[in-house]
Amino acid sequence: MNERFEIIDALVDDQPVDAAALKAALTDPAGRDYLVDAWTLRGLVQDELAVEAVPAPATSGRSRAWLVAAALAGVCLVGGYLTGARFPMVSPAQPAVNAPPAPTVAPASRAYPLPPATRVIRLELDPNWKELSGGR
Repeated sequence: MNERFEIIDALVDDQPVDAAALKAALTDPAGRDYLVDAWTLRGLVQDELAVEAVPAPATSGRSRAWLVAAALAGVCLVGGYLTGARFPMVSPAQPAVNAPPAPTVAPASRAYPLPPATRVIRLELDPNWKELSGGR
């Protein structure tokens, strides 16, 4: 590599450079071509490194299990709905039976008598009641 183009490499690598030396290197058409080539190469390499450096998102087995369970529940719900919509439940026709009515049974007598009421509370509606607001 030519020493006069090292200043261009430093510029492309984001290192501090001497302005006078950079101007001198860029006055030569070969220096300008080298700047374009180095800049393009650096961009390609950085794009490639950026793609390789991105790690795959780590999914734990627990979150994957929840995802599978949720998907299974969704499939079951949709399948049940579609089955019910396609095959509605129709009760079979009941055959006509001429059976006598069932006998009514008198309520069983109590084993012990109820005690008489000791106090009777009588509820009456107050004619002067006015509800001003609701609640409490």
